[in-house]
Amino acid sequence: MITVERIKIEEFRGIRDLTVDLGNKNFAVCGPNGTGKSGIVDALEFGLTGTISRLVGKGRGALSVKEHGPHVNSRVHPEKAVVTLEVSIPSLGKKATITRNVKSPKAPKITPDDPAIRAVFEHVQHHPEFSLSRREIIKYVLAEPGVRAEEVQALLQLDKLDTTRKLLLKISNAATRDLKALEGERDRAATHLMSALGIAEIKTSTLLVAVNVKRAALELPALTKLEPTTSIRDGLETQSGVSAVPKVPKAQAKTDIANGLASLQAIKTPETEVAWSGVVDALKALKVNEAKLADITRDGMLATALTLFDEEQCPVCETEWEPAEFRAVVEAQREQLKSAAAERKRVEALIEPIVVALEGLRPMLRQLAVYARDLPTPLAFEPFAVVAKEADRRAEVLRNFLPMDDSIAALDTDWEDVHPALDHIATLSASVEALPEPTDRDAARDFLTVGQERLELWRQAMTKYSAGKAKADAAAKVHALYGATTDKALEAIYKAVEAEFRSYYRDINGDDESKFEAQLTPSLGKLGFEVDFYGKGFFPPGAYHSEGHQDGMGLCLYLALMKHLLGDKFTFVVLDDVLMSVDAGHRREVCTLLKTKFPKTQFVLTTHDPVWLNHMKSSKLVPGKSAVTFRKWHVDHGPQEWKQTDVWAEIDQLVANNEIRAAAGQLRHYLEYAAAEWCARLGGRVEYRSDGKYELGDLLPAAIGAMNELYKKAKATAQSWSDKVRVDEINGFHTTFTAAVTQSQSEQWEINPAVHFNGKRRSGPTLRGFMAVADGRAWMTRGLRAHWTPTLKRL
Repeated sequence: MITVERIKIEEFRGIRDLTVDLGNKNFAVCGPNGTGKSGIVDALEFGLTGTISRLVGKGRGALSVKEHGPHVNSRVHPEKAVVTLEVSIPSLGKKATITRNVKSPKAPKITPDDPAIRAVFEHVQHHPEFSLSRREIIKYVLAEPGVRAEEVQALLQLDKLDTTRKLLLKISNAATRDLKALEGERDRAATHLMSALGIAEIKTSTLLVAVNVKRAALELPALTKLEPTTSIRDGLETQSGVSAVPKVPKAQAKTDIANGLASLQAIKTPETEVAWSGVVDALKALKVNEAKLADITRDGMLATALTLFDEEQCPVCETEWEPAEFRAVVEAQREQLKSAAAERKRVEALIEPIVVALEGLRPMLRQLAVYARDLPTPLAFEPFAVVAKEADRRAEVLRNFLPMDDSIAALDTDWEDVHPALDHIATLSASVEALPEPTDRDAARDFLTVGQERLELWRQAMTKYSAGKAKADAAAKVHALYGATTDKALEAIYKAVEAEFRSYYRDINGDDESKFEAQLTPSLGKLGFEVDFYGKGFFPPGAYHSEGHQDGMGLCLYLALMKHLLGDKFTFVVLDDVLMSVDAGHRREVCTLLKTKFPKTQFVLTTHDPVWLNHMKSSKLVPGKSAVTFRKWHVDHGPQEWKQTDVWAEIDQLVANNEIRAAAGQLRHYLEYAAAEWCARLGGRVEYRSDGKYELGDLLPAAIGAMNELYKKAKATAQSWSDKVRVDEINGFHTTFTAAVTQSQSEQWEINPAVHFNGKRRSGPTLRGFMAVADGRAWMTRGLRAHWTPTLKRL
């Protein structure tokens, strides 16, 4: 991938114009909250990917990169919001520049624009996970197993595996549903065939016996086998002495009428009313959760909400909640979803036989409608057609289940059209009875004709069912095979990641968790994650480990995943205040881990904690000058750095404007910042404060004392070498430094009244005293900055 040498940011987010030299090295950005650190993080992400993750995605509402990426003063000119990155590409041994503006984020200007360089930038764009905040990193640790699997697989670029798995499951479920419908068609066709042939089961031997009796009556040869192409009425066309085939075969019509009457009367029996009423009661009880049943996938959203909850606001609506209350409400909703889904499954099982009955009623009534139409004196067929159509509608409504009001209405036994249909069956039955009785030969002919028609329908239904079963079996097998294969591959990946994660975490917490163990367990699209708690068993990371340990786990798991994903290409990462809760005792270990395990990776780290910044510097994770510290932010000017030249110019301007109190306050703030830096670099000993809030009176004397001690050691060393030139040089530096310190302290008492100066007078002791102190401090500051480096080098 790449490392970043320099970034230039113009009119972007909270930054007006800023250039930062990262030098292809680890780099730190420090400053209080609200001083512009995130602007650099967003700029790095935008420059490399064309997007800003904190402005897009779930829970972002009306936010967008185009609308809110530019600085507020340039919001109507997105073309002015520009980020330029100068990068090095180690794999190519080349340097390149990429420039993006918010108006056209997907059309970066790349120089030089050769295919190999463009391919590198496209690769980086497809790996936006190089930028990581604490909110993002903790989801790997505290997420639900299903959500964790999605997040980890997305980071590993394996999310298509789960997408394919879900698609295969969807295909398998659809094939199973289709098979159930085909099974119903097969069973109905079998029932009609057995009714026509007067047999109790469909077996070749049984069927041939029944058929050959009728064939013998027609003096047709007996059939000895039944193949897919065999016609039981074979040879019938050549028979003589047989009347023309009637439109209504009397014997079969009487059987079909009897079956249709029984099926229709079954709707009006007391047993049916009790059964249907019981299902209605179950549906009404379940109706309370109908909204949840409409979208069972809402459980995934609720699980994500738990993961993204920041202990203050709901990540969806941003309403403030007490953490315990929020979790209780969301978990209760999830429990209701699970309970409702289980109850739906139970009720659907009760509905299934009703649907089968309705679907069986439909073909029977349609056959009766055909008989009514084909009689010598036709009868109306509409009473049968109306009930058949209604049976179709009700079966479909019950299959769909939702909306539940429709399903409840479909189970109304007070079916108005049933009574006219029953009356019409009686009329049809009488009309069929009035038909002439067929001769034995005509009856045999009707038997074979109707039997062949229904045999063909049964064969077609069986063919469809066989094809559907083969499809369902294949879909289930493919889904199972894909799941087993991917699970096996993922298990190998997770084992490798697990080993790296365990090693990294032990490196950080070796003082008390040197035997730490962890388990990443994939199963059915989920990823379980449990960790050892001091040999007492394996538990979810959030069960017993502190927030600081959880942060450390999140970082270690992320690093292990990225190492597996990118290997040697893992050369750049942004850690945005990721380790804010790691305790001070383990920060140096974190620095050592990043420095030793990832020597070819450029880390850009942000923090609001100057102590954490000093840890990074003192451990050599971040080179001494590879950091920027912001002291404040202004909407019209952007972030302001702690720069000596800028500070003194600002103090001079405040004095010129007679703003002595503001100038004194600025001087004090800067000296506190600078003195902390001097103590960190010179090893100044400061009396420990439990609250960590060190003031100027704590820091400055320690820094001055440390510098004086260094001068003494430097002179002693030079004298031991008998190097008079260096002795004289060091004495000169020391004399200059001592004079600066003396002047800075001569009227130090003036600082306090200057801070409270009311601005009514410009001359007098306060102003003169403040200026003397300011001049002395400026001289001392410049002396420290100018002389500590050569002095230390001479040591």
